[in-house]
Amino acid sequence: GAKLYVQGSKDNELTGLGAIFNMESPTLYGLNRTEHDIVNPTVVDGSAEFTLEKIQQVIDMIEEKSGNQVDMIMCSHGVRNKILELLSTKTYYAGSVNVESGFRSISFNGIPVVTDRFCPKGNLYLLNTKDFSLNQLCDWQWLEDDNGRILKQKPGKPVYTATLVKYADLLCANPSGQGLITKIKEA
Repeated sequence: GAKLYVQGSKDNELTGLGAIFNMESPTLYGLNRTEHDIVNPTVVDGSAEFTLEKIQQVIDMIEEKSGNQVDMIMCSHGVRNKILELLSTKTYYAGSVNVESGFRSISFNGIPVVTDRFCPKGNLYLLNTKDFSLNQLCDWQWLEDDNGRILKQKPGKPVYTATLVKYADLLCANPSGQGLITKIKEA
């Protein structure tokens, strides 16, 4: 049950899907979720019944709410296997699609279903990838002291340190155009 963090990195990571879909947090990007509906994605509980029709219903909800078109479905291997199980019982199984990165993927209604080993178990993300961008002040840079030096000696030790920084964040231009189905029983 323990969690490990790189020293000093806890709560300093980029804003990711966890923050965007954390409906317990009252704000996203400094905007109050109750006052600004644009920062509220569509989140649906899939524990009662997870079906292909449920996936399509959530895609439709996203499109009706935001005008966004889902262009990627992301999930764990177990959820992908559940989708394969559901697809195998249907006669309209569409096969696979080529994804831009060069690998093949199954698809749902023409949308690639991509697995990610870091995706939380039981979650199915319905995303419009065009809404995401990495925004940065500059590329990687070494921090310099007042004299322009990068390496700094630790006092009284034959040890030198340097600090490499990048001030950036992953931004989603339209969080309300994203969706999540939670609590899916994996296959």
